[in-house]
Amino acid sequence: MDKIELFSYEACPFAQRTRIILNEKNISYKLTEIDLQNKPTWWNKISPLGKVPLLKINENVIYESRIINEFIEEAFPNPPLLPKDLYLRSTARIWIDYCDSYLLPSIHNLVNTKNEKKQIENKNLLIEKLIFIEEHAFKYNQHGPYFMGNDISLVDIQFMPFFERFPSYEYHWNFKIPKECIKLHNWIKVMKTIQSYTSTANSDEFHKER
Repeated sequence: MDKIELFSYEACPFAQRTRIILNEKNISYKLTEIDLQNKPTWWNKISPLGKVPLLKINENVIYESRIINEFIEEAFPNPPLLPKDLYLRSTARIWIDYCDSYLLPSIHNLVNTKNEKKQIENKNLLIEKLIFIEEHAFKYNQHGPYFMGNDISLVDIQFMPFFERFPSYEYHWNFKIPKECIKLHNWIKVMKTIQSYTSTANSDEFHKER
């Protein structure tokens, strides 16, 4: 049996993604938390970039969250978290990329800008990204509540840690997910019932403090 260890940081959404996937696939693993503000001296010997998540399987080390997650999907294919159909699998990867390449930069700009005039622009751009998700991401929704339809996938897991943090964006920056994003709001409600996710989730107060 493989010896699997995940190096994580409790407040890191990228590490949370990997924890959800391991839980969803019912993979036994050791969880080692790294305090990124006070890294142990041995950490850089294991992690070339000094970041989490990092997955260690026996003596093999894999890092960068998207690469870790696809490795897990390939190494432990059941239950599958990507569609079998190649077209649908490509669609899933498009949305995985949308999360990292479009949504996350907009969130980053929101939480790191102090200029009030610029912040209005940031909020409008983030609203555009959310409306785009609402209008284009859930075309398989008639078959089920998830991004890809009836089954949870890597796409849902890619997005959810960041939507978990939206109450803190409202608290600190007065930003809400638009009411017209009905499918998106419904998807969040469904995800909050999934045990593989809820077992990794932190409270709104936890995120507000950080």
